[in-house]
Amino acid sequence: MKKIISNNFQSLKVLMMLTFLFCSPDILEAGLISDPIIDQKKTTVLITGSNRGIGLALAENYAKQGWNVIATCRKPKAADALIALKEKYNNVNIEQLDVTSSEQITLLAQKYEAIPIDVLFNNAGILGNVRDQVFGALSQSTFEQVFAVNVLAPLMVSEAFIENVSISQQKKIISMTSGLGSMQITANQSYFYFYRMSKAALNMAMVAMNASLKEQGIVSALVAPGMVDTKLLTESGYRGPNKITPDESAVSLIEIINSLTQETLTTNNNKAINYDGRILPW
Repeated sequence: MKKIISNNFQSLKVLMMLTFLFCSPDILEAGLISDPIIDQKKTTVLITGSNRGIGLALAENYAKQGWNVIATCRKPKAADALIALKEKYNNVNIEQLDVTSSEQITLLAQKYEAIPIDVLFNNAGILGNVRDQVFGALSQSTFEQVFAVNVLAPLMVSEAFIENVSISQQKKIISMTSGLGSMQITANQSYFYFYRMSKAALNMAMVAMNASLKEQGIVSALVAPGMVDTKLLTESGYRGPNKITPDESAVSLIEIINSLTQETLTTNNNKAINYDGRILPW
């Protein structure tokens, strides 16, 4: 009798775990129940932070070109523009991904196990509270938040999906940096401490990752979007000229990425390539 009760209890525990897994709102929103629509005869791109701005424009332009698009964001249910994009293109897959959550990264990597990802695009990034990035009022919590999203997350996402990239045709990991991460460009500027530091750190991380992966034929490259008219640019307080649209930036970046090779990086000394083809100084 005790054995029967024990077995029934274990079965009940398993049932409860499965119920939680498949009925949890977070899991449901993550889209982990439905199978991804991936035509493995086509090239595939995974883009983080694709619910707005440059990420959304990248998702749309890759979808237009017929790529399988895995478009990730923190809150898919609130991503109206991304949902509309999926309704327009059946090659778009929306997935929940908070890039600072190791659990969500792992779950998504498990879902797409053995599916080739030609371009892994680390696009997600934040500016952080600008008032906390002024000397004399520096905030440790803002520093940690900015570095978690802009530096650690691209490394963790890249590590989680490295097998997917390695079995693809193009084998590219792309990370979005900024001219604000250049010491030469911003040497005389005294704002956005943490954001600028995070982009400089990202540059170093991706150069190091390229050194680790190039023997496997994998390219880890840095690109910069230009002065794009996005929410992040508005938050920065920039009111100057020469702004471009997210679509203009995305179209140019995709062309650059398509032509990227290890030889390109060697020629450029691994420096970031701006959307207009200019090489950014360190």
